[in-house]
Amino acid sequence: MLIWKGHSRPVDALAFAPDGNALALSGYYLACKLIDPITGARLWTAETNSAVGLSLAFVPDGVLCRPSGLAVLDRNTGGEIRRFGDRCQSFAPAPDGRTVFVAGTRNDRVSRYDLNTGTAGAEVELESGAVNRLAVSPDGKWLAAVGCKRFYLLEADTLEERASESHRALSSGTFALALSPDGRFLVYSAGREMFVREVPECREIAGVQLAAKPFMDAAFSPDGRSLLTASKEGAVRVYSTTSWELEKSFDWGIGPLRAVAVSPDGTRAAAAGDAGRVVVWDLEV
Repeated sequence: MLIWKGHSRPVDALAFAPDGNALALSGYYLACKLIDPITGARLWTAETNSAVGLSLAFVPDGVLCRPSGLAVLDRNTGGEIRRFGDRCQSFAPAPDGRTVFVAGTRNDRVSRYDLNTGTAGAEVELESGAVNRLAVSPDGKWLAAVGCKRFYLLEADTLEERASESHRALSSGTFALALSPDGRFLVYSAGREMFVREVPECREIAGVQLAAKPFMDAAFSPDGRSLLTASKEGAVRVYSTTSWELEKSFDWGIGPLRAVAVSPDGTRAAAAGDAGRVVVWDLEV
């Protein structure tokens, strides 16, 4: 287990590279940074210091982040390869590596873009308020969106609504959203409550609640057996996806957490939060 200072400000997003040999991190008004997850050594820091926020992902030719619009950064240098879209609140790339779904900052519109050309395609206006999280199912069939008013499940090809739900606690502006590797389960949070639903019916099958502070992020293990959550309470909690019971928790005393990620091979996980510290630890698989 390693702990190091990743940023001088809160870290809001984490993403492992596909080979697990690099970890990207960013936060609001912080440059995207790439580090070695074993040593904590900085590999590069992007030149931009614009707002980045909750969305961060690796795509085939680099790292996708959101300084104002969308930018693809070179995996090796951090230099900007291309930029598109004038406003972006959140995004989620599709598994095919060619498509990215984008939510705007000043409306509740969700659009589909060609990731290689930046060409905009289909779009839909939701009654969700600002969309803070987007997630695409591993098979690319479903798109989930959660905003300050409603949660939505959409068909990714057509952006047609399959299900939606409103929760008063969504107005808190703190959300976790994740789809399981097999595409069967979807989880999202509204404040201190985490909802577990089956896809595509969106029938609620379980729920998890914290005592005091809200959930901030969630990530499934690659084998789908565990759900890891990060919260303002400062602990990473690991839940079984069979029983949805708490299996274990980790608290390193680094303060409230905002982000959690699991490496693609399931051997490591990372968490970060308000203090700017990043924790990387070995998972039992």
